[in-house]
Amino acid sequence: MKFLDNEQKKQIGFDFLMEQLQTITFYGLEEKKKLKPYKKDERANLIVELDDLDKLIKAINDNKDKFSEVQRLLRKVKDIKNSIKRMLKEETLDEVELYEIKYFSMIIEELKIIIEDLNLQIESINFISLKEVIKILDPEDKNIPTFYIYDDYSNDLKEVRRKKSNIEKKIFSTDDDDTVCTLKEERLKLVIEEENEELRIRQALTKSLKEFGENILYNIKCIGILDFKIAKAKMAIDYNAIRPNIIDHMNIELVEAFNPEVKSVLNKKGKNFTNQTITIKSGTTVITGANMGGKSVTLKTIVLNLFLGQMGFFVFAKEATFPILDFIHFISDDMQSISKGLSTFGAEIIKLKEVVECVKRGDGFVALDEFARGTNPKEGFYLVKSLALYLNNFSTISLISTHYDGIVEENMEHYQVIGLKNMDFESLKYKIDLNKTKSVETIQQHMEYRLEKVSKEDKVPKDALNIAMLLGLDNEIVDIAKEFYEEQKA
Repeated sequence: MKFLDNEQKKQIGFDFLMEQLQTITFYGLEEKKKLKPYKKDERANLIVELDDLDKLIKAINDNKDKFSEVQRLLRKVKDIKNSIKRMLKEETLDEVELYEIKYFSMIIEELKIIIEDLNLQIESINFISLKEVIKILDPEDKNIPTFYIYDDYSNDLKEVRRKKSNIEKKIFSTDDDDTVCTLKEERLKLVIEEENEELRIRQALTKSLKEFGENILYNIKCIGILDFKIAKAKMAIDYNAIRPNIIDHMNIELVEAFNPEVKSVLNKKGKNFTNQTITIKSGTTVITGANMGGKSVTLKTIVLNLFLGQMGFFVFAKEATFPILDFIHFISDDMQSISKGLSTFGAEIIKLKEVVECVKRGDGFVALDEFARGTNPKEGFYLVKSLALYLNNFSTISLISTHYDGIVEENMEHYQVIGLKNMDFESLKYKIDLNKTKSVETIQQHMEYRLEKVSKEDKVPKDALNIAMLLGLDNEIVDIAKEFYEEQKA
């Protein structure tokens, strides 16, 4: 079963959000890369993930200073996983690696205190103390983030360093070249002794630390989870996202849902995003409306929020209810990666074959955006009608946007983009005539993008002709088009 390909994730605005989801540590990034939808038999895990986000969001809002400190500590964390793996194989660690393990352990102790004080009660974030590791790597008990092969590790090391230091003093205080040469030879022997003793000590330290290797790896995992969950919680806070209600039956309800990427683009242009409310169930639901009505954005908004919810994110709506899905498919006419060497229609059919196989095997969600737009209108109508009837026989929830009339049957839900239905055209035309260079923008400002539930009999609004008139299409062409419209009514 499949949940969108990379091209589709980009289309719906998922990639935009993943760029916003800023983890701090390498381990947090690893958790982010492992993102995948929860399966139906993982429902309990999904609920735990949503519970954890609830706890973190409240804790962040109530303890901003403490979480600033947590993030400050996370910024200090380096990737030591390879050193730990080497240590577990008893491959002797070098001084830099020993320093990094000591520093990591000190960070863990600080994080442990803060997390316990916050009382998050998140099972997957429960640090194990590494005080014993610090004690091994800090024999002088100075508790400072540095490391050196200390004299305290060995009397032999202490003695050889004392002798070396005395010789170095003699070298600096002697002018006789022969004496200096002899002293340097003695020093070289001591340097070799020192290095051998340091190696022995590093081997002993590696062996001693091996006992704590699994605990360190566990803490590494905790850091990644903490980092990633904080990033998810902060994104939910930034966008005022809400916890979805996970149900067992095939029903989807989104109230005032929005798409952050589209909303961001519109806001930069000084425009507002129209939030969408929709309730859909097993079988086929049809959304109709003319071009420029925002049907594609509506589908992308629904798909994005469903997809995020399947992966344990809070969603962008005032309310959201949906089940765990076996798959999500989204077919639009913007499929460059699929349609190499094919027409748009050919690419849609290839994708549709995959969708049908999933529909036969499981319960998921299918969104078809203006399917069969790439073929002639009559054939396109027949195909979309057939597809709507076929998908209506399954428990999968299918949402089809189209500008074709006559697709909806009695046992299907029908939503319509309000568009220009309630607009005073004379008033709108007057505004356009005042500033013809901004005609498209003026129409978009007055377009009503909200969905309304309508009956099977409701026809697709004929906004295309109205828009053509508003944009100043030659009156003779408009008059001919009107005659055809009248003939159709008759």
